[in-house]
Parts: sequence; structure tokens; C-alpha cells
Amino acid sequence: RFPQLAKSIAGKTVAVVGGGSVAMDCCESAARLGARDVYLVYRRSYAQMPAEPDERQEALALGVHFLLLNQPKGYLADQGRLAGLKLVRTRLGEPDAADASGRRRPVDVPGSEWELPADVVIEAIGNKADEALRWSPDVKTNREALILVEEKTGQTAVKGIYAGGDIVRGPALVVEAVQDGKVAAQAIAAALS
Repeated sequence: RFPQLAKSIAGKTVAVVGGGSVAMDCCESAARLGARDVYLVYRRSYAQMPAEPDERQEALALGVHFLLLNQPKGYLADQGRLAGLKLVRTRLGEPDAADASGRRRPVDVPGSEWELPADVVIEAIGNKADEALRWSPDVKTNREALILVEEKTGQTAVKGIYAGGDIVRGPALVVEAVQDGKVAAQAIAAALS
């Protein structure tokens, strides 16, 4: 499976949209799979990136080009095939009321549109629970559509249904999801015995 992925990346120009850990992983993977150039497109500044500092440094060490304060506006196509991204430069405005961290909101700079040629574009722009998703009529969710569980067991409001990881916590670390799985597995084993 990876050899096929390497063939689709090797020698290509790759653009990764986002500034978090997943975006850094995508950039690093593309670089290691032999991409000719890898561009990270992020609408805020380097200091505002949610990725950890060591992840950012690793991507830079692999030769990833950071295109900061740039916002994608669409895709470029050539005869029905992806040809790149339409971008606009941004500046930092007032603190974003919708952002719990208080980061400043990116504001488009009028007249600064430009195009980035790319063979592959990867959107790594975060994840949210799908509010339209219906797990079961009785599985309870919160405002963000995350599943509510009993903390010590991972059991939902429905007997026999357990949940963990990002669908419970929101975007978090893999080790936390693994721990949720272990907690739920112990609870399931106890319930079955």
C-alpha cells in the first residue's frame, strides 16, 4: 500500500493546508516519500500554529516550505485535473471570538490573490464531529456533537455502546485515544464476565 502512495507523491509538488499536528505529519510524510517540493499553507502566523514546536522544526529540517499568512480560496484545474491552489494573503486582525485560544483572526488582504501550482493538495484543517451523524437515537452528545460517556468506563448513555478518542474528546493525542480504548475494553470485559 505504501509503495503505491509513494508513486503518487514522488517527484510531485505537494501542498498541505493546515497548521496542526496532522498537517505536519502530512508534510513530513510527503517529504520522506520523495515529493519534489512540499508547501505548508497556513492562514495565520508561525507563532499561532497549533502544531508543537518540535513538529514544526522537523518539517523545516526536511525542507518543507512554510507559506504563512496565506488562505486557500479554491483549486486550480487543468483539463479536469488538479493544477494547484488559489490563495490570498492574510493579515492578523482582532482576536477571534470563535477561537477559545484567543488567536487573532486572519483577514484577507484585498488584491493579494495568487496561485500555487501543485500536483497534490492535502487538506489537514482539523476535525469536528459531524452534527448530522446519528449514532443511535439514545446516544447522548454535547453541543459540539461529541459523544458523552462515563469517564471510568467509556460507556455511552446506551448500555453496550462504548466510545473514546476524538469523537469523545475532540481533537487530541493518539495516546489518549489508545487509553480510552483500554478503559473501554476493561469495562466491556467486566460487563461480559
